[in-house]
Amino acid sequence: MIPERVVSLHFPKAGGSSLKIQLQEALGEQMVLDWGANPFSEYVEPTAVFPAGKRLVHGHFTAQRYSATDAFKFTFLRHPIDNLISIYFFWKNWPNFENVSVLHRFQRERPKLREFAQYDEMKNLMTKVFFNNYDMERFDFVGFHEDRMASFKRLSGELGLELDGSLHENRTKEDPEKLEIESDASLRADLSSILADDIRFYDKTRSLWSRL
Repeated sequence: MIPERVVSLHFPKAGGSSLKIQLQEALGEQMVLDWGANPFSEYVEPTAVFPAGKRLVHGHFTAQRYSATDAFKFTFLRHPIDNLISIYFFWKNWPNFENVSVLHRFQRERPKLREFAQYDEMKNLMTKVFFNNYDMERFDFVGFHEDRMASFKRLSGELGLELDGSLHENRTKEDPEKLEIESDASLRADLSSILADDIRFYDKTRSLWSRL
């Protein structure tokens, strides 16, 4: 059965922008964007009521925000190391910093990647910022950036919509420094230690959703 109400949690740099564009094209005014509860901000209400007269709500918010809503809930995740690198280079080239403390700290300090990984918000991006103590089995679907094509195909069937995993919207630009970092085994080992809690969370969630 095609769900009448859908909650799409946009975890950063895991394919959410490509998904958002396609959902907007498919649903038009039936979809609403919720950017008013950015998990990086300390000044937002943690919960919300599903918008009346809409079919789908999409945005950056915590898993708890629509937890009381009877709806089909889904999100996409990405391995924490690759996710951190993508966010780091995206923010380096992003001129529109919002009124969120971690973004302004990044702009002010311009940290190296290891320093950036040590930010509390970044080393706990999954475990504390977006999914703090949330049971991931409560989602109806969790997709993975590493299996992007297959995940988009499965989600298409769940929602009754045509979704194309080959579309890459808002993609982080490649540059020599990024390519060098991605191939630096010593740095990746350091990041594995720093991001250990999020990596355990990610691996556990992948294992869970491979069985469901």
